[in-house]
Amino acid sequence: MPNMNPGDCRHFYFVWSTQLRIVAIEPHPHLRPYVLSYRLVEDKLGEFAGLPVWTCPEPIGILSANFGKRSHHESGGIHPKVGLLGVQTHTRQWLPQSETLFVMAILTVPGMMILFPEIGQDSADNLLDVAGLWGERKTEAFWRCLPHLGRLDAMKSAMDEWLLTLLSAAPTDVRKRRLQLHEVLTSNQRIDTACEQLGITPRTLQREFQRHLGVSPKQVMNLHRLQRSIRANVETTSQLPPSEFADQAHEIRAWRQYLNRTPSRYCTENRSVLAQAFAASAKRVSLDPTLFYL
Repeated sequence: MPNMNPGDCRHFYFVWSTQLRIVAIEPHPHLRPYVLSYRLVEDKLGEFAGLPVWTCPEPIGILSANFGKRSHHESGGIHPKVGLLGVQTHTRQWLPQSETLFVMAILTVPGMMILFPEIGQDSADNLLDVAGLWGERKTEAFWRCLPHLGRLDAMKSAMDEWLLTLLSAAPTDVRKRRLQLHEVLTSNQRIDTACEQLGITPRTLQREFQRHLGVSPKQVMNLHRLQRSIRANVETTSQLPPSEFADQAHEIRAWRQYLNRTPSRYCTENRSVLAQAFAASAKRVSLDPTLFYL
């Protein structure tokens, strides 16, 4: 187990199963609009090795660094050493291996648009090798800088430093504009209303999202609604507002489209240990609404 000081507890929260360990880590405050959290996932003895794992379509991106044996994804390929998972609009299956150990930075929509701009057509519904974006030398330097077997606060500091450097490369006005695009979009129920508030045309908004995310503004709105709907269905003590879908039929249709299942079916299924552990890892530090695992 990594070393910790007593003062570190405000940043980290641990969840163990018999052999599984998930750690939730808060990013630097300046990164919070762009990075929801960091997660360290370790299955040292292979509790889930060879078992299919499903991840959820959500309005997020994932920057990950692998230090153990790398998972295979549904296409048959092996997860890259450093990978970038773009916004997903459908479920994705993975096959973990023994000795799993990886670190993730969970990126918001503005985080993807600002930290990894101009790659929407390649990243949407896809897992990219970051070496193809940064080059081998920079990617290897990033991987090596993360002290995954050392102190968690050192790993947090290293991740913060890299992402703050990426953030500083974006002009302030660009950051503000892309944060505003996402904020206005998610606070409205209609695209035309959001565009009117932003003072742009729907076509301009569409181009911006396709350029940086590879998905439409409407898809981003739907994924946020779906995320809140899933959480409302699995969190019995949830204080989330009522469904934002027009009616139950629209909600069920969205579940079938993105998850290939209905809310009632999901509630009667046994939620995976990984999903429960991932959700529990964030409870004490109020990090983010990410579901990730189904």
